[in-house]
This record gives sequence, structure tokens and C-alpha cells, in this order.
Amino acid sequence: MKDQKAILHKCLKNDWPAFVISGTDVCAVDAMKAYLEIARQKGCSKAFLDDMQLVIDEMQQFQTEEPEHVKVPD
Repeated sequence: MKDQKAILHKCLKNDWPAFVISGTDVCAVDAMKAYLEIARQKGCSKAFLDDMQLVIDEMQQFQTEEPEHVKVPD
């Protein structure tokens, strides 16, 4: 799985826009699943899609194991 921190750091270093979804956001998993479907439709590589699925799985695991930290963003 790609290092998510490294990707964000690269965007910040190059002054590129980035969109960050925290594992504490109750909407995160649904948003990432929607993105994954769009990525499939746009023809992203299998490696990219597999990596995104790993990130989604990690996010779901976090939200399942630590529900006290998951909330509606404010």
C-alpha cells in the first residue's frame, strides 16, 4: 500500500491541491468507495484500484475497532 503521508507530503511540497479524509469521519468509507468506483470507470490500473481497496479496508477496520473516534464532521 502506498504511503498516504508521503503522497500528502508530495502534494504539499509541490503546492498541489489535495483532498484528505480522516478515519474519524463517519463519511470516509462511503466517500472512498464512491471514489473507487469512479476510478474503475475512468480506467485506473489494477494496482491503483487494489491499493485503494487496501486503504478502504484499513479505514473500515479503524472505524470498527475504534467507533468512539468516529463522528460526523463539524
